[in-house]
Amino acid sequence: MRNVIATLAGLLVAGAVAFTSAPASAADARCEALPQQIRSALAGAEPGVAQNAARRLRTGEALCRANNQRAAAKEFQVALKLLGANGAGTSLAGK
Repeated sequence: MRNVIATLAGLLVAGAVAFTSAPASAADARCEALPQQIRSALAGAEPGVAQNAARRLRTGEALCRANNQRAAAKEFQVALKLLGANGAGTSLAGK
């Protein structure tokens, strides 16, 4: 009986923590700032470069939705390099 009560208490605590914590993608600047920077640079790019950068942007956004911010940041950095933007102010790929 004690084991059942301890197990239920543990599940309640784990559930409470899971529901009260914010998702990592919501708090990650890589998934917020970098896509905006890429979109602003897309307008002035050559069509072929813009198409490739937009593909990288879509891949990065999909990775953000999958909660893989590190891989998303790498895609965003490649898109910024293609567009000629450095993104040094928001470079968080290794963090």
